[in-house]
Amino acid sequence: MQNLIYLIVMVLAGGAGWMAGSWSGKDAKEALAKAEQTSQQAKAAFDQAESSLKAELVSQKAKFEAERQKLDADHSQQTSEFKTLIAGTTSKIALLDKASAAKQAEIKRLTQLRDAAPTPEAKKQLDEQIKVVVDEKKGLDTEKDGRQCLAVPVPTDLLAVWRGSQP
Repeated sequence: MQNLIYLIVMVLAGGAGWMAGSWSGKDAKEALAKAEQTSQQAKAAFDQAESSLKAELVSQKAKFEAERQKLDADHSQQTSEFKTLIAGTTSKIALLDKASAAKQAEIKRLTQLRDAAPTPEAKKQLDEQIKVVVDEKKGLDTEKDGRQCLAVPVPTDLLAVWRGSQP
């Protein structure tokens, strides 16, 4: 009988061990299922974010390309306008040379008149006229010099400083 009791106790202990083992396995299986579900949700969120980012990247590329094309068109227009301006510079320089020569002749004529002026007031008045004509000639000469420099390329680092940025 004692063996029977041992046998019953062993069977009961085995059943309790099996129940306890299957119960803890159930928690692990539920945790695994929950982890798989969370993983699937995370993967879906990742896929959605990735597709959203890809669409945004395509949009940004298209926007950049459109902006670049606009800048290229603006640059082409500015370049053609600048070339047109440079092409007309030679004739404008010739006109400025003639005007400067005329001012120089006027200065020479006024200087001769001043030297022959009979009174100090007349000399003073002619000096003022000479000063005005000299200033006008300086303006013409400055414009002529500037127009002669139009066709000369400017180094990039100087342009960058002029625009207020780094080269």
